[in-house]
Amino acid sequence: METTKTIEEFQELNLAYLLLIQKMLSEDRDSAMFRLKLSSEMADLISSMSIREITWLATQGQFVLRPCADNAEQLAHILRSKRETGLTHTHLAMLMASTR
Repeated sequence: METTKTIEEFQELNLAYLLLIQKMLSEDRDSAMFRLKLSSEMADLISSMSIREITWLATQGQFVLRPCADNAEQLAHILRSKRETGLTHTHLAMLMASTR
């Protein structure tokens, strides 16, 4: 029963994530592509997906999300470093921009 609940939560998260990507792409394509590390082709594909396709993809039992931070050491450093709020945001943005 617990596994079923976890799979349902994955599916809900996938659906919410895919819908958020579509929304971000429709509002500011360039910013969304940068923030989400999407290629132009992937942005085109996700933008053109119907709700039926999004729902189908979200329910396939695979996690659609992947962490942007590929380097655990860098992410751990950001979490441990106590900087001024503005600098933390800048540092995190630089890290995320460099992980493509």
